[in-house]
Amino acid sequence: MPSKRQPYWRTLGTPATLVLYRTPGKWRYAVYFTGPAGVADGALAGPPSSSEPDLAQTALLQKAEELTRRQLEALWSESDQLDCWTGTVASVGSHPPD
Repeated sequence: MPSKRQPYWRTLGTPATLVLYRTPGKWRYAVYFTGPAGVADGALAGPPSSSEPDLAQTALLQKAEELTRRQLEALWSESDQLDCWTGTVASVGSHPPD
């Protein structure tokens, strides 16, 4: 009997905001979703915290695309807080077929 359980990425809402911040040891992130609301957060496996923010922004965008299995486009801006950037998701691709 086939399972009626949805793949995890189907239960995530639409990604709306990406937050990226540098810590002494690594880059950390949060992805905020709408409908249903939720948050995914953690540390990026790479690049190192000494790398330029644009490399970490690209890595976070790829991480968010892996989580949602959707193509994303984000517009980045520097936050008022030191070593923190916010990405507003400007474009979200459709879900892949099951």
